[in-house]
Amino acid sequence: MHIENPFYSSIQTPYTQTNMAPVANMQRKEIGDQAIWTLSSAKAGNGVDQLRDDNLNTFWQSDGTQPHNITIQFLKKMRVQEVALYLDFKQDESYTPNKLSIRTGTNIQDMKEVQFIELKEPYGWYVFALKTKLLNGQEKPYVSTINIQIVVLQNQHSGKDTHIRQVKIFGPREKQNQGLSFPDFKTPEITQYASIR
Repeated sequence: MHIENPFYSSIQTPYTQTNMAPVANMQRKEIGDQAIWTLSSAKAGNGVDQLRDDNLNTFWQSDGTQPHNITIQFLKKMRVQEVALYLDFKQDESYTPNKLSIRTGTNIQDMKEVQFIELKEPYGWYVFALKTKLLNGQEKPYVSTINIQIVVLQNQHSGKDTHIRQVKIFGPREKQNQGLSFPDFKTPEITQYASIR
């Protein structure tokens, strides 16, 4: 396994399951639109557009041999803190993923597994936190990567093709003025000058 930076290694962290769609907030932003998405295979009308359309009734359907994968390639190294998938065993049955691997790397040849997940009849949103463990024992709440790959290793009940209904990629929201020592401009004396009259 190739580790780009000798001071850290990626670690496996648990996932959370929710029925509410994960959204951007003060701590995270959705960065999937900044990437190029490719699929190992897809049935006509069930491709990347359906993975990213925020519609839980559409889905990507693979059309080939396992493993099936989604590759997300950024144009520069990005901080990625969460990968969120919407899966629906109730509708998709044997098309639903059972064993998944999330891999990261600077190129396709050096991809390294950072999460292995086994799900039993999943339904809802599954959010997988990606963290980096430093050699001194501390953690960073993200991984720095150019590529992310979501690999479907096996489906429920040994199904052949797969359905994934939605995918979201989240990165940490950068603090404004990070690294600069600006004073806090939120006092009443300063905020009275925040707009031009």
